[in-house]
Amino acid sequence: MKKKLLLAVAMIFALSLTLAACGGGDGDAAQSGGDDTTAATEEESDGDAAAVAATPEVTLVLTQHDPDASLPGQYCFAWADLVKERSNGRIEVQVNNGGSIAKPTESLGMVKEGTVDLAWGLQSFYAGEFPMTDGLSMPYLPFSNAEQASRTIMDIYENTDLLADEYADYKVILLRANCDAPIITTNKKLNTAGDLSGVTLRATAAPIVSWLAAFGANAQGVPINELYSVLQNGAMQGAITDWHGVDSFKIYEVAKEYADEKVQYNTYYFLMNKAKYDSLPADLKAIIDECSGQTAMDLMADAWDNLTDSTKDLVLDNGGEIYTLPDAEHQKLVDAANTVLEQWISDNGDNAQQIYDKVVELAPKY
Repeated sequence: MKKKLLLAVAMIFALSLTLAACGGGDGDAAQSGGDDTTAATEEESDGDAAAVAATPEVTLVLTQHDPDASLPGQYCFAWADLVKERSNGRIEVQVNNGGSIAKPTESLGMVKEGTVDLAWGLQSFYAGEFPMTDGLSMPYLPFSNAEQASRTIMDIYENTDLLADEYADYKVILLRANCDAPIITTNKKLNTAGDLSGVTLRATAAPIVSWLAAFGANAQGVPINELYSVLQNGAMQGAITDWHGVDSFKIYEVAKEYADEKVQYNTYYFLMNKAKYDSLPADLKAIIDECSGQTAMDLMADAWDNLTDSTKDLVLDNGGEIYTLPDAEHQKLVDAANTVLEQWISDNGDNAQQIYDKVVELAPKY
């Protein structure tokens, strides 16, 4: 499946190259009647341009905490290639995956202070930093897939000012959603919502911690790269973790029960240091702008949903079980989620209500 993703990305880049070639000046030269002097001058100019492209004018450092082979890892490589192609090699993005230069809890601070130029990560690692964005990771919002959730989130950012304050210190490349999150337990199948009582689970997003508390579950934060070991040694008995994490960190080897509840779609940030962006010449700023927003969204847009399907196959192939709770028990989970949502709106005021209303309005469009 990942080979197919990489092939799709390669096709996107090939199309970009073709469009760039179509936008060049060769067509005008041909229409001029093929004057030899003009052609020679343009050849020299093209040669100079190629020399410039061979040496980047700007090098940007990007940090991301998941492995190279993960979807965020693949995405960051793909975006770096896109920027290189669009800028004719004038901008190079050095991708550092796997937390090689910043832990998940460090990347936001590093991009804000300019230690790195770009960072991809999860807002849920930064309690209190993104109270409005927390509303987009509420349990049981009306999303049915990751692409729908992602396009809704980006629409809210681009077309309202409801998230503006939270990202005022950054150049936003993209805000999007992760895969949906099942309720994962190592060996204990949940027959009722009450079976969560006393279970210790990994959870990072504040709304999910509050939601689990309603059932007497013990929610704790732990870095995703440590989840395998804490499940294996019994320090935790489960997690609210997306299918992408199950795949990238091989959780399917140590956890065998998956309640396919689509509990939440956790949010990602892809941000650039604002001072670095502002320091770029106007034409290179325009390239970054071209590769942000909807262009950044369209790149590998459906990859997270495709990964959900293939990861479920991995779970089953490794002896796991994927199931749904009885309707009455599922409704208890939803009712508790509504209580968490109401409390979040009460705590955060009119902006919070408007964000939820926008989710309800926009999600069906996508």
